[in-house]
Amino acid sequence: MLRVVQWATGPVGCFAIAATADHPDLELVGAYVYTDEKVGKDVGDIAGIGPIGVKATNDRDAILALDADCVIYMAMAEQDPFPAIDDICALLSSGKNVVSTAVTPLIYPAAMGPEVLGRIEKACAEGGTSFHGTGVEPGWASEVLPLTMSGIFRHIESLTVQELLDYSSYDHAFNLFEGMGFGKTPDDESALWGDASVIGGFFLAPIMLIADGLGATIDDFTFDRQVWVTDTAFDIAAGRIEAGTVAAMRFSATAVVEGRKALTVEHINRLSDDAAPDWPNGRGWKVTVEGLPSMVLEAKIGIHGEDHNDQACLGTALHAVHAVVPLCNAAPGIKTCLDLPMITGRHSLQKPSN
Repeated sequence: MLRVVQWATGPVGCFAIAATADHPDLELVGAYVYTDEKVGKDVGDIAGIGPIGVKATNDRDAILALDADCVIYMAMAEQDPFPAIDDICALLSSGKNVVSTAVTPLIYPAAMGPEVLGRIEKACAEGGTSFHGTGVEPGWASEVLPLTMSGIFRHIESLTVQELLDYSSYDHAFNLFEGMGFGKTPDDESALWGDASVIGGFFLAPIMLIADGLGATIDDFTFDRQVWVTDTAFDIAAGRIEAGTVAAMRFSATAVVEGRKALTVEHINRLSDDAAPDWPNGRGWKVTVEGLPSMVLEAKIGIHGEDHNDQACLGTALHAVHAVVPLCNAAPGIKTCLDLPMITGRHSLQKPSN
């Protein structure tokens, strides 16, 4: 049985705790938390599954010294990724494999440049460990789905992955308002992701990974960001959206290959069902391939009326949890989804006990 540490206990981390505690091949032996009120609490209580005998700590050195095979690293780090990279490298050097959902570009670490790539490779060598970045989108929908599909194509003229989600039930105000720019006027430049090249930059790693998997060379990237403004005020879980502010957003990154726009990852995100009615609708992910053969694959989430944001967090957590065993069995080094065997939902036919 593999000994696992959970790093961070937000919504995704709590799903990971529940799944790890219930997994026949894994044993949860530690958890790192950021808020003082969680320190000393049983992590099962934090996750809402009842006590499991593991206490949460904010002592980084204690986690580094802990005897464990793998750390599931789920800190919120997109706005400032380098402290997370420091953590990940320290954990790898301490002899622990790391599965991370924290920093999107680490899905394909080369996307962060040679310095970051070299740091992670060095840490893996020092600890004899492996690193894998994953998630649900990016991490699964924009990489695993199209790469799995690609085996039936003779030619791909263009490939587009779209995420379509309604964020009205998502209650992380900073991410929506200060990060993405929802609830701001269209000309407000204060949002972290207001620049198309900045928000599109989150998709460079998955696009580079797809190109690598398909044996293609990227010539250039293009970026696009469009917004839709509401004419009436309304409330969502994260706060109030005033009239005249952004209530829907469409942003993308595209790789140019052999002179054509060949690989695109696009997000279409709304704060209400009636926002941006002319844009594509849905709840989940869609892969469209123009080629030989042509094909559309749709993956819908929350098909029985569940909260799809909650379900997406669950999927993010489980794609990481299911990666622990294959990563621990892999040779030391950085392992993308191109390097690991297919990540399957091992034991998922068994009903959960919590």
